[in-house]
Amino acid sequence: MKKIIIIIICFFPLVTLAQSHGDTIRLRQVVVTATMHATTRSEAPTAVGVIDGRQMEAVSAVNLGQALNFSTGLRVENTCQNCGANEVRINGLGQAYSQILIDSRPVNSALAGVYLLDQLPTVLIDRIEVLRGGGSSLYGSNAIAGVINVITHEPHSNGASVGNSIYFIGGKSWDFSNSFNASVVTDDRRSGIAVFGHNRSRDPYDRNGDSYSEIGKLKARMVGFRGYLRTTDFSKLNLEYHNIHDFRRGGDRFDLPSPMAHISEGGEHDIHSVSLKWDWLPASGLRHASLFASMQHIDRQSYYGERDDSEPIGTAYGYTQDFTLNYGTIYSRHFDTLWFMPAEFTAGLEHTIDRLQDHTLESPDTLYQNVGILSTYLQNEWKSCRWSILVGARMDKHTTISIPVVSPRLNLRYAPSDHLALRASYASGFRAPKVYDEDLHVGAVNGELYKITNAPGLRMERSYSLNGSADICLHLGSLEADVLVEGFYTRINDAFVNELLFDDTVSGYMHYERRNADGAEVKGLNVEMTISPIETMRFQLGGTWQRSLYTGQGKEWDEGQYECRMERTPDIYAYLTGVYIPIKRLQFTATGTFTGPMLVYHYEIAEESPMGGKHGGEGLVHRVITPSFLDLSIKATYSIPFSESTLLEIIVGVKNILDSYQHDLDSGPERDAAYIYGPSLPRTFFFGAKLII
Repeated sequence: MKKIIIIIICFFPLVTLAQSHGDTIRLRQVVVTATMHATTRSEAPTAVGVIDGRQMEAVSAVNLGQALNFSTGLRVENTCQNCGANEVRINGLGQAYSQILIDSRPVNSALAGVYLLDQLPTVLIDRIEVLRGGGSSLYGSNAIAGVINVITHEPHSNGASVGNSIYFIGGKSWDFSNSFNASVVTDDRRSGIAVFGHNRSRDPYDRNGDSYSEIGKLKARMVGFRGYLRTTDFSKLNLEYHNIHDFRRGGDRFDLPSPMAHISEGGEHDIHSVSLKWDWLPASGLRHASLFASMQHIDRQSYYGERDDSEPIGTAYGYTQDFTLNYGTIYSRHFDTLWFMPAEFTAGLEHTIDRLQDHTLESPDTLYQNVGILSTYLQNEWKSCRWSILVGARMDKHTTISIPVVSPRLNLRYAPSDHLALRASYASGFRAPKVYDEDLHVGAVNGELYKITNAPGLRMERSYSLNGSADICLHLGSLEADVLVEGFYTRINDAFVNELLFDDTVSGYMHYERRNADGAEVKGLNVEMTISPIETMRFQLGGTWQRSLYTGQGKEWDEGQYECRMERTPDIYAYLTGVYIPIKRLQFTATGTFTGPMLVYHYEIAEESPMGGKHGGEGLVHRVITPSFLDLSIKATYSIPFSESTLLEIIVGVKNILDSYQHDLDSGPERDAAYIYGPSLPRTFFFGAKLII
């Protein structure tokens, strides 16, 4: 990474800067996440990463998680050997510190986040905007590490496409995906609708031949639509709806019902999401107002259990319902001059409600979590072609916190030329105490009867983030390039930790209490480069160097043993994508990710344990430093035109050519399901077809 930075620094003075005529590297792409109103990437007050449809197709991403692997500062990993739950980390902090939005609305609850990365297919997605660094001042609790904003397809023209892809995982298991989308827009463009759908069926995959899956069985479908209606010449109504039905299961004995397996972990989800937004934009273009409401309802039936042949049929069933509602209003006003510079003023008010009920047959208790957040925010951005000064703050009144929480932000942008933009930002954020969070799911996937309560006087986590970056646009002849170097630092005070209060080794019932620890610090450097040397060739690469450490004595990982390093946070990770079009109809794509060594923990079952580690018996915890992984993939796409408006694409490729995969997987019924790391797929051959009309 140091060599890459030195090369970039040395390269700058050798390049003669000239005005670029094209936008191959998408610097004029419009984004909304940085300010809550539309602006171009190059003029945004903070750096925003964008993964658009072109990039998702290049990396053959089937779902949101596969697409996020190719964005600077982000890393997606599988955290469960059985059920296949994925987690995204931004700048070294876990998913609990990131806010995942759909069309800028925070309707994804802690329950939805468990499998969200796998459940959202890319056929739903127009683009993904990534805001690294503190985002709580815009989007509230959980946006400490950053924001991932999923923008769904809006109809722009008449057209349709249908596609199919087939994956052969590790030479053993099949994964079939089918998708379609279509859009219709009226001649006067006053209304339009886009419909989309996705269906997927995946066989379980067993890497080490122990009859237990490393990649679970999956059957999923999604259908939905997004439409608009221009109610007047100056107003527009948008409606989006999608339904996801998802069944997943890991473990063994897939030919039998879950309670008859030795290990069975997973569940069935039925998710309904709907959003409605009305925009008012008068003819002057100086004002903009929106009213919005978004809702999500989740019905989940789960089974996380184990048994041996001497035991009766398992009863580890769970039933969870979750309802999330977000509604509010936002208003913006443009001033040609406000005191000393043109300005954009934005104010908003919103209310978020989350109602969760979780019950398991093996526990007499039903968990209820009712959370309400009333939020207001103000910001003003003074903006010219050279300068941008944004000052803002958000105030949240959270039902689990006695007083309102104020999260300020300050962003500065200075562009001394058309080719250089310097940015600096400060943001404060918070994370509120919750009973049901991702850590509750982690206990469940390890087969434990698991309960968490908040300690008396539990304080919220408080964060303070600093970011600084230099964004350089280069143009030399036919070469276009954009280089971003970004430093980041985040300090978290009163970090949440779970401490064991009660452990019954006979019944396996475990009671944890969430308490405050000292805190944590994350700091590092992101480097991102997009290069198009000629029109038919494009490269994008990004790398991160970071350190993620607990402050004070660190985190207790075994009795009396403390560790300052954060788990699953490699010091170095990177990605690369390359596209080459030698002739008009043929495209070659190469992609790769690199993950450096990181700390993970391995729970080893002791032989004298009467019930096994999944029931709280004796065991040993080992610290493990993983090896590095290089995951390379290639793909070829050939287009066959049938008419001016009809095109057939044929796709063939190989993922993880080097078969870079974890070599020390745990095995057997007493395996540590959380001991999994490295690439999520072994060597996988794939092919597909897409018909575009």
